[in-house]
Amino acid sequence: MRLNRDLVIQRALQLVSEVGIEELTTRRLGKELGVEGPALYRHFKSKSELFDHMAAAILLPVLTPPETGEAWDEWLLALGHRSLKAVTQYRDGAKIVAASLPIEPLNLLSKPFRAAGFSAHDAVYASKLFSRFMMGWQLQEDNELHRPHRREPKYNRAEAFEFALGSIIDGLRLRLEKTTGNGKARKRRATSRPASKRV
Repeated sequence: MRLNRDLVIQRALQLVSEVGIEELTTRRLGKELGVEGPALYRHFKSKSELFDHMAAAILLPVLTPPETGEAWDEWLLALGHRSLKAVTQYRDGAKIVAASLPIEPLNLLSKPFRAAGFSAHDAVYASKLFSRFMMGWQLQEDNELHRPHRREPKYNRAEAFEFALGSIIDGLRLRLEKTTGNGKARKRRATSRPASKRV
């Protein structure tokens, strides 16, 4: 079997789902791939760099720009649902994302905000607000979904996430109205697309 970067990333994600992030070592990963641990450093300079690419493999497929004609608030709501589902499908997926630095283009999130009318600074800050909210929520969901013998929460996860992200979107919409002077900014629909039970 010829070792390549994508193969290492996919096997690392599988191994984390099986044993958890604390048990993922280069020696163990190398054994799973049939190579000595040092051989992995031909593809990744460090375990941290491996985490960066593992996080990208989880998130990049869902970090897509708005479709033609799609409003920024609907895009952000759908993106939140997709991201949460993508991260929590892996055991410790949220920890991988939290421990990584992004390798995707820095304007991947801020560019759609800029196109919606946010100032350059506000577009960056809005993207930070969204990504850091998602990181915190994903970490908590990760604990609730994958920790054995944990009691089920007495609330609806999907409704709680919808409320929290919807509140952030409402605040961003008010910010946009305030800075652009446009009092006719469209309100987000009261009923949104159904959320997965994972969220």
